Amino acid sequence: MDYKDKIPWFEDEKEIFKKTFNHHAYILEGPKGIGKNLFTLEIAKGFLCNSKPNIEICNECQSCHIFNEFNHPDFYQIKTLEEKKQISINQIKEIQEPLYESSFLGFNKVFIINPLDKLTKEAFDAFLKNLEEPPANSIFLLVSHRYQSLPLTIKSRCIHISLHVPKTDLIKPWLKKQTKHKEKIESALLFSKGKPLVAAEMINLDVKDTRISFIKDISELIKTGNNLLQISEQWPKDKDAMLLKLEWMSDLLMDCIRHKLLIGNRETFQDTDVISSYLSNIIETEKFFSLLEKTNSFWSLFYSETNLRTDYQLRALLIDWMESIGLAR
Repeated sequence: MDYKDKIPWFEDEKEIFKKTFNHHAYILEGPKGIGKNLFTLEIAKGFLCNSKPNIEICNECQSCHIFNEFNHPDFYQIKTLEEKKQISINQIKEIQEPLYESSFLGFNKVFIINPLDKLTKEAFDAFLKNLEEPPANSIFLLVSHRYQSLPLTIKSRCIHISLHVPKTDLIKPWLKKQTKHKEKIESALLFSKGKPLVAAEMINLDVKDTRISFIKDISELIKTGNNLLQISEQWPKDKDAMLLKLEWMSDLLMDCIRHKLLIGNRETFQDTDVISSYLSNIIETEKFFSLLEKTNSFWSLFYSETNLRTDYQLRALLIDWMESIGLAR
């Protein structure tokens, strides 16, 4: 999706780059859907701009014009190749020559690795040598979804920049510029948990239909379990939608726990409040926590990609749901 305006959040994080402008490696870490990739490209453009200092962008110099055309000779992106699940050592080797050569425009060279988490062990070992002996005027911008899983040897040589879900008052004006369907913004923000790029996609995909379908499926699963096979076969056909529905499953369990443990006003999803309120009255708290851990583990497994069959794993999770909180158990 092409966005009509640069993202207006992460201004505080941008200050970190200005204060550490002479450093050579940064890890930008945060959840998917908040704009890490767009922000990283903006920072890359700033490092390459040869008219303004401290990652500012002039949008007038030769470097900025070439960058806008996606043809900058001093800009390199390393990412997972099509039909591959990891970044190989050969991909790291391919940047060795340009890394140690002079820049074409006589200024900085910028290398983005995205996602950094996908490097193989051999690729990490090879890349570590670049971090230990960085050539002059070479900047590494490393994007990570799972910072804790990265090797300590890599993390210790980089400046860590943690990116968080932005405030709603910064997201809404930006979203209004992305779509004509302004009436869908509120629901998209709710169901995306405030992740702006996810919300932008949801506005165009009509998330309400997806949400209605999810509630219907999960209600039937809890009541009878008769749609177990149907869900395990249909959901994996759309991975992004499946991951979203798994997040909603976790939200439902969290709402059950809130009903169980909190007194007074509770912030729960209103369209599933009848389900969570009812379940909280008849199911033990421990079962909710156990099921929440299993659901989150399944989400993490398939978010990071795996060779395991999705339908089999999803079926196992749904059986756990039926056995733990299903009314027909």
